[in-house]
Amino acid sequence: MNSKNQSKDFFSNFVNWFASLGNDKPEEIKEEGGKDFISRLINSFSN
Repeated sequence: MNSKNQSKDFFSNFVNWFASLGNDKPEEIKEEGGKDFISRLINSFSN
């Protein structure tokens, strides 16, 4: 295996390991319609 494949495999393994550490969190429903600042900002560009 060449070094490019080894580094990709290492990166993939690291990302998979890191992802396995986290827990999925439930969606947060906010009183102002469930939109956070980033969502409102992105939506303002698309409208």
